[in-house]
Amino acid sequence: MYNTSTKMKLTSFVAVAATMLLFAGAALAAKPDGKVKPGKPGADNILEIALAVNAMGPENEEEGVGEFAYLLGAVGCLPEAQANAVVGLLTGTDKYTLFAPTNEAFRKLQRRLTDDQEVETSPDLTCVVDDDTLFGVLAYHLTEGRRFSNSVFNKNGSKEILMLDGNYIKTMKNLTIMDVDDQLIELPSLKNVNASNGVIHVVNTVMLPFEL
Repeated sequence: MYNTSTKMKLTSFVAVAATMLLFAGAALAAKPDGKVKPGKPGADNILEIALAVNAMGPENEEEGVGEFAYLLGAVGCLPEAQANAVVGLLTGTDKYTLFAPTNEAFRKLQRRLTDDQEVETSPDLTCVVDDDTLFGVLAYHLTEGRRFSNSVFNKNGSKEILMLDGNYIKTMKNLTIMDVDDQLIELPSLKNVNASNGVIHVVNTVMLPFEL
């Protein structure tokens, strides 16, 4: 199912990620502990934090992968130019908010796409998705600015947030999110993970900018 080119792209991205970890500094010391005051940027950028959290140890002992292995693997599936564009956004100085899907979010999507609840899921299975579609899905998880949970949700009603791909997500006052595919997305925790260039929110579903 997976060709040599796909495997090489994944291997190359993992190698780059491992190199970046050497320079992640304080991000490797511990998971973001939430002690940074809301509004105050953290010391490390979005990608450094994602890599550091992923390096904390297996989130799933069976697979032996960190919590964001599937998300990082999805970036590694992209052609070099698109992967560089994503990395540039996550490491640059402009401020963004990332809704970061967990590994289980990607597993759930892979089972849905294959219509097989017993399918053997893995990070590289994402590479079978068309490059432009995958790039659009990843862009749909980023929005401009530093959005803490009180900016993501409106306690008095729903609101729409424009994502980088040009589509919107709809956030509800019950603290859930609706994507274009009408999936109901939850944040396992409302903790704001502060980065030097934005905020990270963990989500339990891969958000889709189109209807399946």
